[in-house]
Amino acid sequence: MKKNTLVAISLLLNFNLFAQFKPTAITDLEESYTNYFKLNRELVFLHLNKTEVIKSENLWLSAYVYNATLNSPNQQTVNLNLEIFDDAGDFIESKTVLIAGGKGGGYLDLNKDIYPEGKYFIKASTQYMKNFKEDLSFVQSFEILGSSIKNDNVKEKSFDLQLLPEGGHLLTDVWNTIGVKLIDSNGNSVVFTEAKLLDSEMKLISTFNSNQFGLSKFTFLPRSKGDYRVEVSTIDGEKVSAALPKAEQRGFNIIANNLDEQFIFKVNTNKESKDLVEDKVFYAAIHKDGNIKDFTFQFPKNKLEASLKISKDSLYSGINTITIFDEDFNPLLERLFFNDKNLRRIRVNAQVNGVASDSVRINLNSEGLIKNNSLSISVLPGTTKAYNPKHNILSAFYLKPYINGDLVNGEYYFSDTSSRKLQYDLDLLLITQGWSKFNWTSIYNDPPKELMIAERGFTIEGEISGRNDKKENTMFVKSEETGLFEVVEVNDDDSFILKNIYILDSTALSYGLINDRKGRITKPSIYANITPNKTQSSLELENKYKYLNTTIETRSNFNEFIIDAQVLDTVNLKGYILEFEVPREAVRANDIYVEVTDKVYQRYMYVTDYISQHGFMVYYNDFGELFIKNKIPFSMDAELNTPLIYWNGFPNGSPRQLEYLMMEDLESITISKLGIGYGMRAGGGVIKIVTRTKNRVVNSHETISEIITSNGFAKEKKFYAPKYSSYSNETYSDFGVIDWISDLSIEQNGNVSFKISNTNQSQISLFIEGITVDGNLISENIKIQTR
Repeated sequence: MKKNTLVAISLLLNFNLFAQFKPTAITDLEESYTNYFKLNRELVFLHLNKTEVIKSENLWLSAYVYNATLNSPNQQTVNLNLEIFDDAGDFIESKTVLIAGGKGGGYLDLNKDIYPEGKYFIKASTQYMKNFKEDLSFVQSFEILGSSIKNDNVKEKSFDLQLLPEGGHLLTDVWNTIGVKLIDSNGNSVVFTEAKLLDSEMKLISTFNSNQFGLSKFTFLPRSKGDYRVEVSTIDGEKVSAALPKAEQRGFNIIANNLDEQFIFKVNTNKESKDLVEDKVFYAAIHKDGNIKDFTFQFPKNKLEASLKISKDSLYSGINTITIFDEDFNPLLERLFFNDKNLRRIRVNAQVNGVASDSVRINLNSEGLIKNNSLSISVLPGTTKAYNPKHNILSAFYLKPYINGDLVNGEYYFSDTSSRKLQYDLDLLLITQGWSKFNWTSIYNDPPKELMIAERGFTIEGEISGRNDKKENTMFVKSEETGLFEVVEVNDDDSFILKNIYILDSTALSYGLINDRKGRITKPSIYANITPNKTQSSLELENKYKYLNTTIETRSNFNEFIIDAQVLDTVNLKGYILEFEVPREAVRANDIYVEVTDKVYQRYMYVTDYISQHGFMVYYNDFGELFIKNKIPFSMDAELNTPLIYWNGFPNGSPRQLEYLMMEDLESITISKLGIGYGMRAGGGVIKIVTRTKNRVVNSHETISEIITSNGFAKEKKFYAPKYSSYSNETYSDFGVIDWISDLSIEQNGNVSFKISNTNQSQISLFIEGITVDGNLISENIKIQTR
């Protein structure tokens, strides 16, 4: 009896395994595909100021987050987690970077005790990415150079020669295109020459060579009983060979042809498969990021080829995927291809506009008008060897999300090389991809589920003991560094919770109990926990070598090259007083700048009173939350009409910080109703708050409890370049740094000017990455002469 029960259960399990959903109509297929991409897939790019760092330098970065479905900066992302690993994949530390309007920034303090010389990985991800099977994280390596160049983890070199039929199938007795890819045991591409296609008798059929990335292709007509292999020679003379997969006797293949204004896809079959096409209907679906277009087609009568012509104007920009289905919606063939029409890119030029003894002024101008935007710029000597990222913002958002495995030198495919050459090389890359990374079985049966919610700031949750529950039912939480001041109710069980707040890591939070009757503050006995906790994930090591930059060969001596490694932080803690150095910026045109005198704060008691009289609506919603909106309707999206708030020089403020703030506590306030010159996050205007130094005093320890945070957003820090022992030697020109601009905005007229330090270089390199509020991308590598 037990045996029969086990058999029954086994049959039931097998039945359920195969009882999967499959479309019965094209609308079912469309719905399944759209549903699979319904959740917000955040795409991340990190712009590092350099990838080869000298000991005693720090690493600076800007982070960009993109919504590929909407082709715009991702407005929903707030918490971006950065994790650092060594070259063995061991976790070192993590930070959380604040993202606002799709952009954020930060730096890594490369303390020598934590970061000895060697290679490292920086991984950027969000909690929300865990909802997806596909890995959406962004990984970039960097190296700390020391007295010697190490390469401890390079494995003994071997080779993998991959032969990949276009569309995923090799079919007998018709012409096929085969993609060829050669990589070594470290995952690096290997250039090859003298490649030969040989039959089973070792007779030569054709020859070919690879491009600079170890990719190539050839076409041939395999016979039904033939066996074939490919032999190649590396530039070092090593021979590598591999057998072609056995050609299928029945079925289909596909060949793509990229013309000026259209793509032509030829779907082929052979005589053995005539019964598969006669009077049969097929479906072609072109899809990208949840968007899909489809149509039916048939093979012409007595023909073994169906030609599909598709105008580029009707395609999505960037990578598209075409999938061919039979009449039962089984996927037969798939091909990735790239459409460069209507690519969302804005070009930028640069010129030197003046040289002083200590600075160089540079003008940037966009080709045409431009909407609100934010750029980051790494400024390095013209012959630098210190900047070797795997991606620029274009390849990170237009190629990486759709590619299986490694993408070597992604920025190359968007360079100014000949257009036809780029198209050819990019198509070689896509031919060797085979099927898309998105599996149709999963699309039909297992769409992502929203099990993880997006993290938006931090939550403080805790308990108070020993309070007078008749009088002490509210408490405040404040931070002098961020301007946080929140009043929260204490629940009957002595618990409290404060959600979605902005706090900084390793800073003081003050807690005080408020006497409801007398307004007196008493010191609580408190336990508080801040979530989410710092992340500690893992790094996939199977192909970790593909993320490593090529080891830099140099004769440079880095010993004592940097002579002032110690620089004081912007924020210094002295006793109970937090002192900030907040430099006054030049007031922009159309800004309203006011120094808060006795006369000003006698007229306006609260900061919100002043703001409401100068172009903004200040109001509370039904839940008692404070909102500030620009009276000028820049957008139908209410979030985009919210002003960007600077708090003591940093653009990380929120309306909640202003709720209880009095004018007498301010040193100055600046208002820009138009937000011109402040970047893409400033579409709703700008409010800049500078508080008085004398008021930045932590309350007496007799009336408050003070706890140092164990997590929170990473502190921002103003860039500084170390002082080098020489600015004229080869070491500086190869590996030194000139400047880093983390947040620059081109004006709407297409121009902006900025200064950099003058280190007496005849040529400098500008590595520019950026994004506009309407989703256009900016990426340029520009060399300019300074004399």
